[in-house]
Amino acid sequence: MRVDRNIRLLEAHSLLVNMSFVIPVIMPFYRDQMGLSFRDFLIGESAFAATVLLLDVPMGWVSDQWKRKHVLAAGTLIELIGYALMLCAHGLGMAALAQSVIGVGICFLNGTNSAILYESLMVGGREAEYRKHEGRRGGFGLYSVAFASIFGGLMYPHMHQLPVVLTVIMQSMAVIAASMMDEPERHRKRPEKHPVADIVETTRYALRHPDVGLIIIFAGVMFCSTKLIMWSQQPYYMAMGLREDAFGLLMAVGFVLGGFSSQMAHRLDGKVNTHKALMLAWSMAVCACLGAAAKVGWHGVALLMVGGTCIYGIAAPRVSEAINRHVGSERRATVLSTQSLCVSILFIPVSWVMGHVSDAYGVQATLVALAAWLGVAGLSLAAWGLRRRRNRNEVVKVT
Repeated sequence: MRVDRNIRLLEAHSLLVNMSFVIPVIMPFYRDQMGLSFRDFLIGESAFAATVLLLDVPMGWVSDQWKRKHVLAAGTLIELIGYALMLCAHGLGMAALAQSVIGVGICFLNGTNSAILYESLMVGGREAEYRKHEGRRGGFGLYSVAFASIFGGLMYPHMHQLPVVLTVIMQSMAVIAASMMDEPERHRKRPEKHPVADIVETTRYALRHPDVGLIIIFAGVMFCSTKLIMWSQQPYYMAMGLREDAFGLLMAVGFVLGGFSSQMAHRLDGKVNTHKALMLAWSMAVCACLGAAAKVGWHGVALLMVGGTCIYGIAAPRVSEAINRHVGSERRATVLSTQSLCVSILFIPVSWVMGHVSDAYGVQATLVALAAWLGVAGLSLAAWGLRRRRNRNEVVKVT
């Protein structure tokens, strides 16, 4: 198997599948093409999250049973169809359907891309390079969004549909990249139980794992919040009175910073352990929300960039590496999908609350509410983690 070729194709796939020209103008697109508000957008995002909630872990199980490259190609094709539906949408129902179809595609991709990278490196005995390459792959994805953001913002005033059309073209090229990969050799466990029972058992295993379980839940809280912080940027720009062609440029800067953070995150290896890194990311997110909410201005734009893409870029490769290191290939994608599932479980109720806060009180109040959510959830999980560690130490002393 050609390991380096697989790595390059995965990076190309990440570039293409993340080149979404519509992201920087999604709020104006919803408003101008469908007559929808930020609250309606969050309802569509909740439909996306509900789809991921239902299908993320089952699709991870499918990835563990089928060839990874075929799952990657199928997921990209389904995501393409979702963007095509968005192009035809003229109301909340159709928008929610488009978001749901995109969610199905994402479910196929979640876990599969990280798993195929780790297993490709395993074939060459290069597992120690995983966090570097995963950070690089994630960085390329964010750089791609940054590039698309600049041009998406510039194209939108001239033709509202053009950013979505170009996104569909990029998705079709990503399907080709996925199809060209080599399938890495791995141990595939034949299911001994009903698929649903096997999925439930693997999910329970992941959440009860002494090292992986807490990381999965904490990452769910963190990535749910960074997603909401990222989507809060456009209402924040609107509150500042900025023109829409500036949205793309500003979001591009944020995505470049996130990509750089992801690419450089491996340099913290050996200096900060995973739990401390997540606690640092949590405190940075709280400060970013409160700082941006204090007064609408350019300082808030910078803080939201840090609170959204930068924190995600630093934390995501570390979380994936921790899971890959503790889990075998026969259930790797399912456990990685469990982590994505936690994000979706939390996003649905939290986004619903934040949508109501935004409609009633504005974006500044939404950021304060996000900081409060992060504070309560983060401190509760930190206390739970310390208690679990203390209990484990007591068991070790007894034995």
